[in-house]
Amino acid sequence: MSRSDRGLTPDDLGAYLRLREATWGYPDDEETRRVLAARTPRMLGAFVDGELASALTRHAYRAWVAGRVAPVGGFGAIQTAPEHRRQGHVARLMRVGLEADRAEGQGWNLLYPFDAAFYGRYGWASVPTAAPMELRLERLPSGSPGRLRRVDGPAEAALAAPYTRFAATRTFADTRAGGPWEVWDDLDGRPGERLLRYADDDAFVAVRLDEEGGSVRLTVLDLGWANAAGRNAVWGTLSGFRGHAERLRIDLPWDDPLVADLLHRHAVPGHPMLMARVTDIEAAIAPLRAVADDDEPLDLPPVTVRVVDRFAAWNDGTWRLEPGPEGTGVGRASGVPDTVLDVRGLAALLSGAAAPADVRRTGWAEGSGRALASLAALAAGRRPYRARIDAF
Repeated sequence: MSRSDRGLTPDDLGAYLRLREATWGYPDDEETRRVLAARTPRMLGAFVDGELASALTRHAYRAWVAGRVAPVGGFGAIQTAPEHRRQGHVARLMRVGLEADRAEGQGWNLLYPFDAAFYGRYGWASVPTAAPMELRLERLPSGSPGRLRRVDGPAEAALAAPYTRFAATRTFADTRAGGPWEVWDDLDGRPGERLLRYADDDAFVAVRLDEEGGSVRLTVLDLGWANAAGRNAVWGTLSGFRGHAERLRIDLPWDDPLVADLLHRHAVPGHPMLMARVTDIEAAIAPLRAVADDDEPLDLPPVTVRVVDRFAAWNDGTWRLEPGPEGTGVGRASGVPDTVLDVRGLAALLSGAAAPADVRRTGWAEGSGRALASLAALAAGRRPYRARIDAF
């Protein structure tokens, strides 16, 4: 049996579609074939005796991380033919993909897993992003009605500015510029589709009215706010549909207080889980700053950290980090480290998904609490969020 791993070419499209027939399936139309053919330069394939056994697609885009825009990689359409599963093909392709991401300067890799435990073995950590709920509109706060105004025309022209202000307060929020997908097109809508957009400088919300069994459901496609006043304006806009729409389908940032209030009774399945990994320690950490959430400088001590990363050997070892208000100095170090971190714990801390005590209890960290607190502070008060409409 011969095995080889390589990038795909347009000549491999037939083999790729044959693989997808047994995994994800695909609409067999010219547009689908055109899109997939264009993506083949960023696809990796594992071949067994000349047959395509497994494949993944590498995405490259830019996202907000701790208040700065950073190049980020993502793996999607990870698939293996049933007769070739459990032979290590995906693991090999992911390592090749991470090496390629690293060569392109991407510090992070994101993916949506079929099984979180599988990817956890290779260094990805689950990061909470949004909580999906369905509830009656009366359960939402009344907010500040009338502040957001309905906007027409292209969604990007109306929503990009308030979205950017919101995204800058989050980690892993897509910039929606330069990626392989056109999110704004999905929010444009067509006449009669009942897709409505509302915005001002600090907040926005896009909704769709859906008929369901003789009643109307309001589906929130996208939302965001940069401050408390913007949040109240979003509630005010949604409350205006009371008496018109019976129920609301909404994904809220997981750390919003309403999630704690309502999730136990109104949670619904369906939001794709996000997992994150540090692809390259220097590329991921060097841009991070010693600042608070309002960008005021912090006085953070240097940290010597031993990172345990058995899958990406270039990360494994001891590192000296020197945080500053413009970025963090990163270099190899020797001697006894202040703290020891599994690479999953490092991702959880730097993304703002977990506190030092959390990663300790998980078994992903040990050593100086002061050092762990310094690492956690590099998240700059931002927590993970990635809208459902940005899922890849």
